[in-house]
Amino acid sequence: MDSTCPPKIQEDHLNKIKDVFASENPGKIPHQLMSLLEVFDRFKIDIAVTGESGAGKSSLINALLGLNPDDTGAAQTGVVETTKEATKYQHPNLPHIRLWDLPGMGTPSFTSKSYVKTVNFDLYDMFMLVISERVRENNVLLIDEIEQRKKPFYLIRTKIDNDVRRKKSKYAKMRALDQMRQDCEKNLKEKNLDRHVFLVSAHDTEDYEFQKLMHTFTDDVFQLRAEVFSDFLDKMLHGGWLRARYATNHIQQTGKLETEDITELQNMCKRTGFGAAKVRDVLEALSHFQLDVAVLGEMGSGASTLVKALIGLENEECGAADVSISNPAMSLGYPDVRFWDISGIEAVMDYSMYEMKQGLNSYDFYIIIVSDRQKARHLKLAKAVEELRKHYLFVYTKVDCHLQSQSDLCSDETEILDELRVQFMKELKMANLSEQQIFLINSLDRCAFDFVSLESALSSDLNTVRASAFAYYIARTVREQ
Repeated sequence: MDSTCPPKIQEDHLNKIKDVFASENPGKIPHQLMSLLEVFDRFKIDIAVTGESGAGKSSLINALLGLNPDDTGAAQTGVVETTKEATKYQHPNLPHIRLWDLPGMGTPSFTSKSYVKTVNFDLYDMFMLVISERVRENNVLLIDEIEQRKKPFYLIRTKIDNDVRRKKSKYAKMRALDQMRQDCEKNLKEKNLDRHVFLVSAHDTEDYEFQKLMHTFTDDVFQLRAEVFSDFLDKMLHGGWLRARYATNHIQQTGKLETEDITELQNMCKRTGFGAAKVRDVLEALSHFQLDVAVLGEMGSGASTLVKALIGLENEECGAADVSISNPAMSLGYPDVRFWDISGIEAVMDYSMYEMKQGLNSYDFYIIIVSDRQKARHLKLAKAVEELRKHYLFVYTKVDCHLQSQSDLCSDETEILDELRVQFMKELKMANLSEQQIFLINSLDRCAFDFVSLESALSSDLNTVRASAFAYYIARTVREQ
């Protein structure tokens, strides 16, 4: 097993971090970083979805949340004005993001002149300006107000499906889309603004640019949080009494942080000497940190197929065969995560568990494939990972083959799978391992069995371990320099 991974952070970001902690005791770095990042993890930012009444703001929010209009918690939509006051929605996969559905501009309740003051633009960190049909005077007024506050925004042209559907030829549809984009960009260029423009349909989210919007937003939002957080620290620590008081009151009133978190930040900065600039360097490095996930399996266990399934590749797709122990796989679905296909682990395990454990220490998280249950290598691997104080998941691949082998039994599928889970829990207990869920999957069918649950648990666990993996990596790097 090759334990030499490519750098987890680009050299320029790593050098800044080394400078930040050059005078620190490496043994104290993990605690300092973890304390800072725990507060940052609770820091919320507010995204306002604004525009004229009827532009499709509420429908866009539902699409961003992955909800249908009739689902519980969905934003109310309709042909008449349905949003009477700013309404908050929590993103299910981005817990630090709060989306706000603002009332529509240009109605009797929210006239153009009073709109910005009434909905209080100053409360929000970023805007999604939603337009339909064409850019109107009210949209230009909103752009000016957002720019005055030096806040980032996206210009989102909705209801694309309605406009394109009327075009008969492919050429006519492409021309229509091009004209829509030119209409949006023309107004931005006149103001010398370089902002993202997205042409989307809230109903056909797989078409047009909705997926591009989601990926861009996911990438941008971490940097935005870091900037807003660092700016707050700068005002709190270096802005003078009046600015510090205003910034602290704003953070408390908007619920971005609790009072005890603000107090913890103040004490931490006094204790460690962290200032806004150093915190900015730390968060910038964290945003480029690569998390390494080892998929461990015996020869023929399906490790390679599982990696390809996790990153969204089919076996026959170009590039699928390139995933290996020396060539990690990456996916837009898991930003800054590298998946390592480590098949044939029995060759190292049966020779030297010490070497196996040394190799395992190079990774931050583990997916352990359960295959040959009689030899129980998966249990030995789990014990080694627990000794390293790291996290892992158990996955039983090829569950469809197991069901086929049990077809002679007078039991239905659910009973067979439940019995498999019960037997697995007994094995864990006998091996004195911590209680773990086992995910039963068929890597060739991502909609079957526990695959969706596996992806959900994996995303959650990776978010949990990222801060600690980053903190210990920085401490180790400083120690070795």
